[in-house]
Amino acid sequence: MASASSESVPADEINELLTCCMCLETLQEPRSLTCFHNFCKVCLGKYVERLRGAEKKIETFPCPTCRSEFTLKSNQDVAELPSSYFIKNMLEIMAIQQKAKTSTACSHCQDPAINHCASCEKFMCKKCSESHNVWLKNHNVISVQELGNPESQVKMRSKLYCMKHEDKILEFYCETCKELCCIHCLVLNHQKQNHSCVAVSELTQKQRETLQSSCATLDEKLAEGKKALNNVCEVMKSLKRNAKTAKDRIKEQKENILKIVAEKLDERAKKMNDDVDQVYGELHSELSKQHDEMKDYLDKVQVSVSLPKNLLKRGSIEEIISSQKLIDEKIEKLSNQQPENLAAVNDGSIHYVPDDIGNINVDEIVDKLGHVEGDVSAMYNLKKSSSILKGEIAFIKQLQKWLGEKCKWNLCYRASRDGWSAPDFHKHCDNKGPTVVLVKANDCIFGGYTDQDWDSGM
Repeated sequence: MASASSESVPADEINELLTCCMCLETLQEPRSLTCFHNFCKVCLGKYVERLRGAEKKIETFPCPTCRSEFTLKSNQDVAELPSSYFIKNMLEIMAIQQKAKTSTACSHCQDPAINHCASCEKFMCKKCSESHNVWLKNHNVISVQELGNPESQVKMRSKLYCMKHEDKILEFYCETCKELCCIHCLVLNHQKQNHSCVAVSELTQKQRETLQSSCATLDEKLAEGKKALNNVCEVMKSLKRNAKTAKDRIKEQKENILKIVAEKLDERAKKMNDDVDQVYGELHSELSKQHDEMKDYLDKVQVSVSLPKNLLKRGSIEEIISSQKLIDEKIEKLSNQQPENLAAVNDGSIHYVPDDIGNINVDEIVDKLGHVEGDVSAMYNLKKSSSILKGEIAFIKQLQKWLGEKCKWNLCYRASRDGWSAPDFHKHCDNKGPTVVLVKANDCIFGGYTDQDWDSGM
């Protein structure tokens, strides 16, 4: 009795591709979304109906897995969503593999089967195979042991038939409409309009090269996203270490002057720790938001890689062609969804800067506890590597003092929020009193301070 080899068992990636993301069972009547996630028709239908409600006003739905949006008009049913030819054929192949794995009898005489004819869709024993091969030499016959090979799976693909002319094979491709068509559709709908149409057999090399390029593009985006995400994670770790270091140094400095100003010093130290926590919280919030956005983007790229790679490895030319438009659209969509800034939004810096202890009164000693610095762009973004302030520590300290807790500062104007024109600036800044103006250009911070009111007539 012949049984399938270990190679016939679908790979984990294929199992994942053929599993409904909702019920976690093998796909039944699969429906594919533009994000490449696949669901059983029944599972997706229940999900859509639950979100739609009785009035059916909702037409845009989030993917149950990745939250990417897909559209289904109120008069449309889930059954009208497309089903990937590749997925449907892989499901059929998986069923054949599972059947072969458990031992299969010849479809003609019930003897143990050793081969499977992809054209006849039947298992055959040795004797029946010999007879079959004499009369049907052009059929694709595959040994049971080879059913799991990607090369064999390509041979097992069913031909794609036209939905309008069900007995006609989709053997042409309209480059104008970017769709497969049969001979009838070619004559009736495409040639009359002078569309550019070619036979599918002529596109094999070109389409595989296109798909290879798509895979390379997605791999590049995946690597870029991983690198950016790792960088953000490292900055978050550095931020945590720096916060701890700053707190430790605050404690050390506090203990040096604790005998003189115990009560006020404790009060001030708590305030300083709160400052560290505030800066850490703001920085961490920015990084966490970027981390989540980067992770969400990376997940979408990760999901998008699987189908093109499996198509390239296992798909027929018809499946590749039928999927290429969607793949191109997905790549364009991913390009639009790519975070604008792949670098960490801040450098995770929190520094504790102590002052010298001298013969000063209590309030002055408390002030010697120092201050907390951090890269909080929402409040101010001051870097010692700034081209203007580079090496000018005194200027930096002066500007930091102006921005310190002794003065109550309000954010009056932000160009990205309030507008980029001069009238926009004066509308928000005139007659506001002393102001600090900071301009960020790439990684440099340009700053200035005025103790006079702004006036649009100046």
